[in-house]
Parts: sequence; C-alpha cells; structure tokens
Amino acid sequence: MRVLVTGATGFLGSRLARRLAHRGDDVRVLVRSTSDLDRLRDARVDIVHGDVTDRRSVVEAVTGVDTVFHCAALVEFGASDRNRLEQVNVDGTRHVLESAAQASALTVHVSSVAALGATGPEPVDESFWSPRPPSVAYEATKRQAHLVARSMAAQGAAVRIGIPGGIYGYGDHSSMAKLIEVFARYPTPVGYMPELVQSLVNVDDCADGLALIADHAADGAEYLLCADAVPFRSWFEAIAAGSGRRRPVAYVPTGAVRWASRPGARIARWARAEPSKLTEMIEIATRHQAFSGQKARSELGWSPRSLGQGMAEMCGAIRRDGRR
Repeated sequence: MRVLVTGATGFLGSRLARRLAHRGDDVRVLVRSTSDLDRLRDARVDIVHGDVTDRRSVVEAVTGVDTVFHCAALVEFGASDRNRLEQVNVDGTRHVLESAAQASALTVHVSSVAALGATGPEPVDESFWSPRPPSVAYEATKRQAHLVARSMAAQGAAVRIGIPGGIYGYGDHSSMAKLIEVFARYPTPVGYMPELVQSLVNVDDCADGLALIADHAADGAEYLLCADAVPFRSWFEAIAAGSGRRRPVAYVPTGAVRWASRPGARIARWARAEPSKLTEMIEIATRHQAFSGQKARSELGWSPRSLGQGMAEMCGAIRRDGRR
C-alpha cells in the first residue's frame, strides 16, 4: 500500500510511519523544510517537503497514494497566535481531506478526545459529544477539525476517524512525559487530583489502532483509541510500580489545583512567561476525560497493552537512559 503520513516528525506520526514501513508499505511523509527529522532517522520513508497549510504542497504530496494518515496538528496551550492554531488544525485538515478525496485516496483523520469534550467519571463511547463549548483554543480547533472530517465523510468521501486518548511512551517531549520522567526518577510522596479520570494509550498501540482503522474500518466510522480510563491515583501507582518506588502517601485535592490557577498565572506574568499557558493546561487537566476503547477492541481486534505494562516499559527505558 502506498501511504502518506502528515505530522511524521511528531511523536505519534513518526511511530506510525515506522510501523507502516516495517510491515512493507511504501511510506511517504510530508514535512516542513524547517522540521527536525531526528525521529525519522534511518526510517524507510520517502520525504517530501510541504506544509498542511499550503494546499498546493498537499495536493502534490497525496498524488499517487492509496491512504493518507493525517496526524499533523499543533498542540499548544496559551497560544500566542490563535490564528496559527486554526490554520494548522482546521484549515490544514480541510486541505488534507479534500486533496485526498480528489485523489480518490482514503484518509484516516487523527482527532483527539479533546474534540469530544469533558465527560463524567464513567467511560463513554464514540457517540459522546459534550454540549459544553470548548474552553481553550486547542480544544476548539480540534473540535472544528473533527467536524470537518465528519462533514467530508457525510458527503461520501473515504474518511475514517481515530480518536486517541492521552498518548504516552518513551521518547515523548510533552508536559505529561516530563512529569512521568520526574516521578520515575525521584521519590514522589505527594500526588494530585486522585479521583479525576483520564484516558490513556501507549503510542505504539495508538499507531497500531490507526493502521487497523485503515485496514478494516468502514468509511465514516469513528474509533476511540483509549486503552485505559483510570483515575490519577492509579496513574501515580503505575508509575511507582514501574519505577520501583513507593506510591504517593498523600494527594493534593482537585479543588486546590484549580485554585492555584489564578495565583500561578500572576507568578507566570511576573516571570515574564505566558500566564494563559498555565491556566489553559489546568483547565484541561482538572476535568474528567473518561472514554472507552471497547469498540476498537471488538470490531477491529485492537489489543492495547495495559497501563501497568506500558508504564513499566516507559519507566524502565527512563532508568536505562539515566545510566548512560
């Protein structure tokens, strides 16, 4: 199969490109001329330069491919340029999906649970769509992009949607990955927000799920790619077990974390940092995101690793890296 992966220099996109190449697909990746290609080092991929915000380069990139995996997205909180978020996440998605449709190629659009919105503590399925309007710009643009994909599918385009939960794994550079690294390397007697539920997936399992959607799903179908929906307490305990450390003995209540948003923003402003970055991250982090990946398991045969196994693998890699 001839495939194109956008966002292939990112954490998920690079793992997906490598997985597809390993199974024998002819993989093309669309990257900006200024992109860091370190994650694609030695990968068996054909690199083409362009940008999802440039429709002409997208049209050229999709020419001759059978399937497009649209992983490209700008993840930013407290964005200094909200127009840029919309250009990449919304306009970029429209460029990719429309160009793929014109080239008679299938597109697997990579959305996010952020597009569906905050939930209650019990896991929900793909039919969920929060009635609350998005409260941060990133969430708003991912929701708009999701609606673009749904609209294209409704018009008859070959579009399928994968909806990952919080992606983790060794080699990530996100804020969550940095927290995991700190908790894995050093004693952590105090955790936070023990009752809040989050939905997680290992990066390689997420890549497997996207490949299964391309191989076996029906056009217009949507699949949550969430291996576990667990409270933060279980997340801390999995990190402690994986790193061989004691679990936290106390937890900061969710209300206290929310309260810290305002004074934290004042401190950030005093330090000449962007205060809205902190407030938006706390806004996203202090609410339930409980989603079930059962549909992908039952219909696609997706078999993601448990949180315990995934954290043990990640913490082990962190320890080995620290000994080098």
